[in-house]
Amino acid sequence: MRKTAAMLGLVLLFLALLDTGVAVVLHWAEAQGRMGSLVRYFDYGRSVPGKLAQWEADPDAPGSLYNVAWRQGAIAVSSAEFAAETDDTGPVIRSYGMSFVNHIMIAAQEQDPDLRVDRHSGPGAPPNFTYALFQEDRGNRRAGDVVVLGILSSSVPAMAALSNRSWTFEQPAPFTYPVFLLNGEEVKRVEPLINSAEQERALAHAPARARAWADQLAAWDAFYSPITFGAVWLDASPLARLVRRSLGTAHVAQVKAEILAGSEYPYVEVLNRMIMDFARTAQADGQIPIVVLVQTRNPVNVDVLEIARPALERADVAYLATVEHFDPADVSGFVSDGHYRPGINARFGKVFLDLVDTAGFQR
Repeated sequence: MRKTAAMLGLVLLFLALLDTGVAVVLHWAEAQGRMGSLVRYFDYGRSVPGKLAQWEADPDAPGSLYNVAWRQGAIAVSSAEFAAETDDTGPVIRSYGMSFVNHIMIAAQEQDPDLRVDRHSGPGAPPNFTYALFQEDRGNRRAGDVVVLGILSSSVPAMAALSNRSWTFEQPAPFTYPVFLLNGEEVKRVEPLINSAEQERALAHAPARARAWADQLAAWDAFYSPITFGAVWLDASPLARLVRRSLGTAHVAQVKAEILAGSEYPYVEVLNRMIMDFARTAQADGQIPIVVLVQTRNPVNVDVLEIARPALERADVAYLATVEHFDPADVSGFVSDGHYRPGINARFGKVFLDLVDTAGFQR
């Protein structure tokens, strides 16, 4: 027994020394601006609050997403740009999506340089972000415009989240969006307490509001967990970060699987109601609605066209489904970061232009 205890003590001592040594090396490398890939590798395992604190201290750090895609800022910019438009601006295509939709819009513009496009997006934005942004930007559109609602297959599980911080553990962009719940024939918004980078920064000096925000995440965000948000003090240990990274990514994958199994959130019904309301709102405002359904090659995925088809048919709304024009199982169509290659986006852009022409858009 004593030999076992002694051996265990030696093992723990060795791990502590190793952990300390790695921490010293990483601190030196970060200070010297060296071994960036190694530093980032260990940083991926920091807690979500730890990552956000690093980005808050240095918003211009490589990979920082701290100031990206906050809705308050996006609507303010959109309002200013809309006010600057003149009567002879003509109809505009106003898209609400993510990088995939942006790439399609850019490809369409490359084929028609006179096309006017106003893009609104967030990294990996889920449908609750794009739909909420569409709703909030209503005053910055006019009759005759085309409105585009982008839906990304790999982000559909995040309809049960309030922020990218909870479900993209390795790069937790803190921008927020509502969770939408079924409420009879309508959908009800659960609005996040934090909606701007300024509000996020202010939490450091407002402990009561910070607790309320954490409580809201715990209550309404299916991905929120002590695994990814708790024990921030463990961020000082490189070995603990490795363990947290493994546990954190496994936790996110498990919650996604549970949501897609239908046991956590009625995403199919909510998504269909979003699409129908999107079409009704656009048509009521004299605009042309188009839904863009992007199917990625992410292994934790849904057939986004299949689940959206009932609403598309009921609303009789035009749509572009990438799966109908390129097989996402064909890896040759993707670049290393998972986005479509320019040639494939050009194909989607051509289909989009055909859609707007068929709909009678004056371009």
